[in-house]
Amino acid sequence: MFRIEKVKENNKQRVIDSLQLDVIRHVFAFYDIQHEPDYTKMYAAFENGSLKGYILIYTALEFPSVILECESNIAEKLIEYALENRFIMHVPPNLLPIVKRKFPNAKCYVEDWMLVKSDDATFFRSKLVRRLRTEDDASKLAMLLSSRKDRTTGTVKKYIELISKQPIYGVFVNGELVSYAGSFIQLPQVWMIGGVYTRPKHGSKGYATLATSAVTEEALKNAEAAALFVRSDNYSAIKIYEKIGYKKIGEKLWIDAGTGMKP
Repeated sequence: MFRIEKVKENNKQRVIDSLQLDVIRHVFAFYDIQHEPDYTKMYAAFENGSLKGYILIYTALEFPSVILECESNIAEKLIEYALENRFIMHVPPNLLPIVKRKFPNAKCYVEDWMLVKSDDATFFRSKLVRRLRTEDDASKLAMLLSSRKDRTTGTVKKYIELISKQPIYGVFVNGELVSYAGSFIQLPQVWMIGGVYTRPKHGSKGYATLATSAVTEEALKNAEAAALFVRSDNYSAIKIYEKIGYKKIGEKLWIDAGTGMKP
């Protein structure tokens, strides 16, 4: 019989030790409870002292991000700790029936989970690519993202803080930032790559390949692997990642509970 505990200082290390056995699978939980504790709430299911699953709620983003990772017999209990308001949930595909019973109006998207290691990587280098570092770079990133209709544009101040904390690479054409990719989690075991975006009028020119390649190259100098998630029907993006060497290792569900957002 399992029991559910809120993760606190008295049991936190036990959870971390369990997650560390497969950091890539549990990368968000492993990172958040150690590096973002002020924004992270977690409930863990234990059976005979072993971690059998968890639900994590991360609140530093525009909408809360909820991660549910467990077997189906535990999910019914853990999902009760999910928020009732708008959020994004990430779950294994086998938990979809349970999620839909709890949140019948939620919209579901399938994401491919892709990974690359140094021996399998091919890098595409260009003088057009460099890491974003300055206030002017942050301003150009804000301008680039203002063309993205599916996300809220942040302030220049926000992007100054972002590029000071995260490795973000951009492609510049005639001084304009036209494409970028970054890493939002950096661990010795894996860097998570994300935020890949190209201004629509500059699409299909190989710029996303250059930006993703650059941040992946830095990742593989510092970690055992680089990983990312991409919508399973985003064939053009998948082709880009496969060129660099990423291979599909699994699937996750990206579930929109009332936010209107898509992956």
